[in-house]
Amino acid sequence: MGTSSHNIGQRGNTPLVPSWLDQPDVETQQDAEKDETYPVPVGEPNRFTQPRGEFTRYINSAGRDTGMARKSIANYVRNSMGGSRNAAQRLGAARNSSARLLNVTGIFASGGAQAVERFLSLENLSKKNATDALLAIADFVCPDGGPQDEGIARNAYITAIEESPEIASIPFEELTSGQMLLIVQKSMVNVVCGRILNDIGNKIIMLPDDIDVAEKLVVQIKEFVTGAISDAVSDLKVDVNNLSQHQSIDIVDEVYRTAFEIMARAGDNE
Repeated sequence: MGTSSHNIGQRGNTPLVPSWLDQPDVETQQDAEKDETYPVPVGEPNRFTQPRGEFTRYINSAGRDTGMARKSIANYVRNSMGGSRNAAQRLGAARNSSARLLNVTGIFASGGAQAVERFLSLENLSKKNATDALLAIADFVCPDGGPQDEGIARNAYITAIEESPEIASIPFEELTSGQMLLIVQKSMVNVVCGRILNDIGNKIIMLPDDIDVAEKLVVQIKEFVTGAISDAVSDLKVDVNNLSQHQSIDIVDEVYRTAFEIMARAGDNE
């Protein structure tokens, strides 16, 4: 199951979807020049019913009906959220964390590890291995103890580092800007996956009789989101070598919006 690049709820009472991911059901309804907005009553209690039912059917197929997963996510974006821009806005403060990480990546790309040290007032960052250095800046990227959205972002960021064991043996100062951007993308994928599973896919762990099936389902969804984020970054021609601090939040918002739009289009015809 995938977009052009790759293949593919609400309670967070499992290790894959922690309980603190739950968010109040409040959407910001906005008109957008680049986003077709569908009217959705703010706080409408039944707006998740259809995509949740479709997602449950996907789960019950043990991952065979990937078209139903795409359809579910498309309905989530189009109908439950009222469009891709609203879906991006629902990510809340996690967007700011993604922007801070992208900003650090831009500083790294233009001035290297020592420039990041100066920007964050952290000593010896350039002497750490990449994994330890990225963990050391976690409090800047996603401050602990903030809103629930920041909790989503912190978990997404730490998981992205854990999913990149190949950088553990590389000195931070020897990382490439491409490797840093990949961490940004992985973190954004984890934010989106957490939001989707939290809203419509909380049964992904509870329903399957086999834990291997549950893990397969999570992998499929993650691959789908990974493809969408990757395509969005490519379509928008994100260049971390030419990035100002003030651009970061706009770029992040547009990547998230474009990724949701890509996923919605993938399921529109299912």
